[in-house]
Amino acid sequence: MFLSLRIFNLKRHLKDKRVAIIGAADSVFDEKNGDYIDSFDVVIRINKSALVWNKENADYLGSKFTYLFHSFYENNYSGGGPINFKEFKKLGIQNLVHPNSDSKGLKAHLNFYKRHLKLKKTYILSPRLYKKITKELGCFQPTVGFSAIYSALNTDCKELYLTGFTFFKSPYLPGYRDDLRDTISNKRHIEKQGIHDPDVEFEVFKNLVQNSGNKRIILDSRLRKLIT
Repeated sequence: MFLSLRIFNLKRHLKDKRVAIIGAADSVFDEKNGDYIDSFDVVIRINKSALVWNKENADYLGSKFTYLFHSFYENNYSGGGPINFKEFKKLGIQNLVHPNSDSKGLKAHLNFYKRHLKLKKTYILSPRLYKKITKELGCFQPTVGFSAIYSALNTDCKELYLTGFTFFKSPYLPGYRDDLRDTISNKRHIEKQGIHDPDVEFEVFKNLVQNSGNKRIILDSRLRKLIT
């Protein structure tokens, strides 16, 4: 891990770039925006997105992968999903990023290397940025998707497009976590975990967007309705 782990300099990677972040909510299937997504310089996807993507849904999801933000938990319970470097490379994923850089995140990273025993370069967010994110949420740990959004909103990217995020107010897209597609079941699952609070994340997100000086923040129709 000490030979492979690096800090991901998001500000450098996203500066003056058009960036799209694709979440796992079913709202990604509201419109066929695949070509639009692929037109962005950088496309960030979350957790199991590489596993559920296929050519049949590319009209909606696009086919471009630049960075994958991942929890580094590969079990079904956490929702991260298996990490397969060979498949990730085929999809064009350049960097695998674990946003959580506190002690829990480093432990998850260490366990990842124990499982795989491979010298593979992986990334975490800077401790300073991660502390900034967690300070906004109080005692709750950010979800991987929220970490990606918050991080991008704190860069000088030229444009930011967000789709597939409803802060758990709608089901996951089909095939992503079918055991939790029912919103009530998913809410109970989140409460049982006790580490995330999507409602707090949503309020922080709204404030970030409404107070942002970046006028080129584009939200899909479902997310736009949620914050108005």
